[in-house]
Amino acid sequence: MRSAVFEARDLEQRRNYTFLRHEEKRNLDASGKTSKVTRRTSEVLILYGRPYERTVAENGKPLPPEKEKKEQEKFDKEMRKRREESAKSREKHIADEKKDIEEARQFRLEVADAYNFSLLGDDLVDGHPAWIIQAEPRTDFRPRSREGGILPKIRGKLWVSKEDHRWVRIEAEVVQTFSFGWMLLRLNPGSRLTFEAMKINDEVWMPRQAYIRGEGRLALLKKINLELLVRWEKYRKFQSDSRIVAVSEPE
Repeated sequence: MRSAVFEARDLEQRRNYTFLRHEEKRNLDASGKTSKVTRRTSEVLILYGRPYERTVAENGKPLPPEKEKKEQEKFDKEMRKRREESAKSREKHIADEKKDIEEARQFRLEVADAYNFSLLGDDLVDGHPAWIIQAEPRTDFRPRSREGGILPKIRGKLWVSKEDHRWVRIEAEVVQTFSFGWMLLRLNPGSRLTFEAMKINDEVWMPRQAYIRGEGRLALLKKINLELLVRWEKYRKFQSDSRIVAVSEPE
């Protein structure tokens, strides 16, 4: 699938942007009603050439003074560390980032092998014409990476932009149980995931929002029902002659 190749090429370019990230998690009771809501806003900026994330708001409000002080202390400490790090340490960080990008690139290329694709129709995403493509897991697919192991466990639809062949929207359904390692969440069949992108500076598609709703187990122990919504906004391109680029505070 040609769009997988283009997606892989964009990975490094996307790291040249700062932004705000809003996360809202809703715990649901057995009837599907919201029992608890937590919100967090973080600022992702470029600090001495590498991304750095700091919390700027919780539950829709700026951090209280004591938490803001701790975040500032963490930021100052990390800035000193990066400013004073050795050439050897800097080279290691660069190598680690390149490895992460390569692993993400390989995962996207695996998508092209993991599914049978069929054209469903046309649509508009963020004002751009796109094809709607059905993706059904192939029974003969053999994952080449750990991340690739989740692909046979998901089916769904891809919206691919006609002008540049990027993935601009995804709707997926879990058909076999799998885990999100980054939050120790195991999702059961029937859970749903959506993702939508927007075009920035007419050069690259960046995340607009992602949504997960499902039943599973947190840390593989506690049974939960949840909704997770993540939104991204206020993208700014990092200038190569700058050491630090920050995003404005949330409104």
